[in-house]
Amino acid sequence: MKEMRPALWSDMERLKAIWKLCFGDEDSFIDFYFARRFQPEQVAVYLVDQVITAMLTMIPIQYVDGPEGEKTRQGAMLYAIATHPDFQRRGMASELMEWALAYLGSRQIELCVLVPAEEKLFGFYERQGYQAGFTLREAVLNRDEIRVMGKETPDLAVAAALPQTYNSIRNQLLRGTPYIVYGEEEVAYQKQVSRLSGADLYELSSGEVQGCAAVECLTEDKVLVKELLVPEALIAQGLKALAQTIPAQEFIIRTPAPWGQGIGGQIRSFGMLKRTSSRESGPTNQEDSLPGEGAYLGLAFD
Repeated sequence: MKEMRPALWSDMERLKAIWKLCFGDEDSFIDFYFARRFQPEQVAVYLVDQVITAMLTMIPIQYVDGPEGEKTRQGAMLYAIATHPDFQRRGMASELMEWALAYLGSRQIELCVLVPAEEKLFGFYERQGYQAGFTLREAVLNRDEIRVMGKETPDLAVAAALPQTYNSIRNQLLRGTPYIVYGEEEVAYQKQVSRLSGADLYELSSGEVQGCAAVECLTEDKVLVKELLVPEALIAQGLKALAQTIPAQEFIIRTPAPWGQGIGGQIRSFGMLKRTSSRESGPTNQEDSLPGEGAYLGLAFD
């Protein structure tokens, strides 16, 4: 007999076991995640004969559009979708995702967002009714390429940023752009993940100019700049400042798609989205349309 429902605190150990089997993370990280981030009402579970077989997390987000951010929609990002290996290839994750859409819709949440782990999964989620809705620019540069970039301009100072400071700078720089807003709790989680990897959330500044960057160390010599947000004219200086702060040889850099043309790279689809049951009925007009590929997702905990 199958059942789908929000998680309970008593489900935690079973969920940890599924996480370990599916994602292969160290116990220390799993314990950290569940201690800092687990909220039962944000997790959906699938049970067979009262045993949890699949899980997913629904991270609260907000989509903001309009020159002054006057149009907002509540949303959730699906994260850590996993099925116990003994129960895979039975469509349980797909069923649970559909259940989550209805659950979110009942709570007046309009949009469901996800970030496919691999390029080939875009087609899989399209068949489930999701559509590409977010793009970004991604470039891979080595330390020497960054060192010779751009003209000589005032240096940017780099300092670790508090989550609320990071979020304030982020929202200010993205104002007027259709983008995903995160709560300070989600940004605080990203800071913890970044610090565990050996990096951090950073504030970049020069006088009254401010920017921010979320960085994770992938290996000793490779880092992922998950989000680099600085005024267009200072992107090269922002990268130089980060390279002086973080002793890596290779940098994977993500910026909003229209930004950072000088660093090259490619513009690619990053996220997908689907309307929840709260928006499936009634007339549809231009204002009700889903975010397009020009919208910016940024931090995705991918």
